[in-house]
Amino acid sequence: MKRGTILGAAGGLVAGVSLATLALAAPSWSMGPATSTAASIAAPLAGQLAAPVAAQQARWGTVANLADLVEHVSPSVVKVDVRSSAPQQKQSRQFGGGNGDNPLEGTPFERFFGPDGLGGQGGQQGEQRDQRGSGSGFVIQGGYVVTNNHVVDNAKKLTVEFADGRQVNATLVGTDEKTDLAVIKIDSGSLPQALHWGDSTKARPGDNVFAVGAPFGLGNTVTSGIVSARGRSLNGQYDDYIQVDAAINMGNSGGPLFDQAGNVIGINSAIISPSGANAGIGFSIPSDLAQNVVAQLIAHGSVERGWLGVEITEMTPEMASALNVNAKGLLVNSVTDNSPALKAGVKDQDVIVGYGNRDINHMTDLTRAVADTKAGTTQDLRIIRGGRAQTLKVRIEALKADAKVASNDTDDAASPTSATGQVALAELGLSLASNDEGIFVTNVKINSPAEDAFIQKGDKIIMVNSVEVKSTDAVRKAVEEAKKQKRSAVMLQIESNGRKRFVGVPFSEG
Repeated sequence: MKRGTILGAAGGLVAGVSLATLALAAPSWSMGPATSTAASIAAPLAGQLAAPVAAQQARWGTVANLADLVEHVSPSVVKVDVRSSAPQQKQSRQFGGGNGDNPLEGTPFERFFGPDGLGGQGGQQGEQRDQRGSGSGFVIQGGYVVTNNHVVDNAKKLTVEFADGRQVNATLVGTDEKTDLAVIKIDSGSLPQALHWGDSTKARPGDNVFAVGAPFGLGNTVTSGIVSARGRSLNGQYDDYIQVDAAINMGNSGGPLFDQAGNVIGINSAIISPSGANAGIGFSIPSDLAQNVVAQLIAHGSVERGWLGVEITEMTPEMASALNVNAKGLLVNSVTDNSPALKAGVKDQDVIVGYGNRDINHMTDLTRAVADTKAGTTQDLRIIRGGRAQTLKVRIEALKADAKVASNDTDDAASPTSATGQVALAELGLSLASNDEGIFVTNVKINSPAEDAFIQKGDKIIMVNSVEVKSTDAVRKAVEEAKKQKRSAVMLQIESNGRKRFVGVPFSEG
């Protein structure tokens, strides 16, 4: 189990593992799914829910017969108890001429230090107690249980506890760190029914939902609320969270989020909270993202994803103005060597607007579409280049563990020492200078458009408005040309720390 992750200045953490009193670890990110036949749960519920749900359509804020529905699905929600090895502790420095195991050895205070001293973990020869914690999960078809990767990470023993108190051992089937999913297997002669996988694409802000899990290591606990928002990202490459206001706390990770028909539409995963407890902002991984991952984990123990090989940035109004295009989409910052994108003819500054039969407006639209594409499959990639729409044929390859997405292994940009050709671009808030290595930013004015675009001193300028520049004079001419064309912003290609990116920098109003 990994240590927790803090979210933003306000604080926050995953709704992860609930740890025992002596455990030192904290939770990390998560997600999770489930699979089963619709008949296993839909049929028993059909008669029960048809009339109440119809009546519910005329009311807001409550779910008809929620208690009956909870009673039906709760036996399939389990607590996942985890035992893992304690993290290795660094050897203490020597003190008082000892061997380094006890920094107070040789002093009157040596008995207060070590495994049997104050604050020690006990055991022989400094052995640390195993960590113990718990998360949530739910039963799917075939005796499998879905939970989070961070719940079972580094586990040496897994135990599943059912709602009726029965406990059975479990074995790890597979994990996927990128989505923080994990599948474990239980062998028992009497298993609760598998839960029905719902359609998360139909979940709308305002829809009633309820969650079941084991917060803080407690038994099954039910909370309810509504969908607060869709498409939330917490900086993960495949993030597409459902935000809910149902109470989610530590230990809820891996537990299901249900719609008002008792279908699993998400896996409760993370929270944002100043205190670490529920603050009404919880996140659940949508079922449409999780199903394919879970199926691959069960079949292969790992996940294969498609690879395109581009580094991209979401288009901004400033970028669109600088490129003189009227389109949403993703701007290509750079193309990885020997990648499917390069072989298909993708170039820097192309705007990707479609992939297969999908429109591409946001980062996750493309990353998820490509990831879900089987290696060897050819797809249409719709782009805008130089103001003209084109369609390229791209043959997707398998993403390798060490694959880098349009990154560059070169060293950081050289510092503009012995600089010449210095120029100030007051309308952007930039000062530039050049040397044998290229053109570099020497100063960024506070509160300027350049600072708002996150340009920093030492960044290297490569292109201005699709034109590669070799001198500061060329930069000045390109900026002046953009002003003559009545554009409200200029497009710069920046290289920093060996990576390239495009930024749209608006002209100051002053």
